[in-house]
Amino acid sequence: MEFTKLSNTYLFSRFNQAVISKLKAWQLSLGQCDLCSGNDISQPLLCPHCLADLPRFNYQQCGENLLNWPAIDQAFKKRNFDKLLCLSPYLWPIDQWLKQLKYQNRFELAVLLADLLIPLWQQKIIPLLQENYALISIPIHPKKWQQRGYNQAHMIVKSLVKKVKINYQSKFLIRTHFCSGQVGQSGIERRKNLKGAFAISSHVTKLPEQIILFDDVLTTGTTVNEVSKLLKRHGVKTVIVLTLALSLPNKY
Repeated sequence: MEFTKLSNTYLFSRFNQAVISKLKAWQLSLGQCDLCSGNDISQPLLCPHCLADLPRFNYQQCGENLLNWPAIDQAFKKRNFDKLLCLSPYLWPIDQWLKQLKYQNRFELAVLLADLLIPLWQQKIIPLLQENYALISIPIHPKKWQQRGYNQAHMIVKSLVKKVKINYQSKFLIRTHFCSGQVGQSGIERRKNLKGAFAISSHVTKLPEQIILFDDVLTTGTTVNEVSKLLKRHGVKTVIVLTLALSLPNKY
């Protein structure tokens, strides 16, 4: 009995040490660049040099809408949204950060990713905003929320709202159907799984004329298209999709 107590105490002590070690490493990382480990950071987790090297879309060629680029326009032919704004192609390090936030509980990356969205919001979204607008994010099913513990898209937008004045309606949409992960599924499979998977919350009595719809990653566009179709059916006139990363079509 005494040996069991000592053994449990030892294991508990080792566990605490591991947790403290991890916490200290995490706290230390906040003062360093996540990419080069440099200490000269201009914002959380990123130094000016790595910030300048991040992949970004060049909006000089397409104005305020990526759908003006023929290859991207062709990739989303049957769409219900009106404009598409995205920070970056789905390339390193954006893809790595999004995976780490979603699957490895690196919650501090929500702040970094939100910071990266601020210039895009200020320069491209604000000039398009109508008086009657709302920003909403793609929801996840309650069962998925219980399994994962959070919705990464919501976390990013919440971090953005803390720094920029935005009419964010976090409970605007609900997800009514539970779907397994969509990674590796074709567009047809995704459309089948997502058909009727979303609904507008019962507490929403009047819809704005303009919706900014945020999702962290855009691949086939099936999710945002399904939500856009729902919004248009209920009277929303304009849907602008805002995303951090876009998987480029092969012919891009």
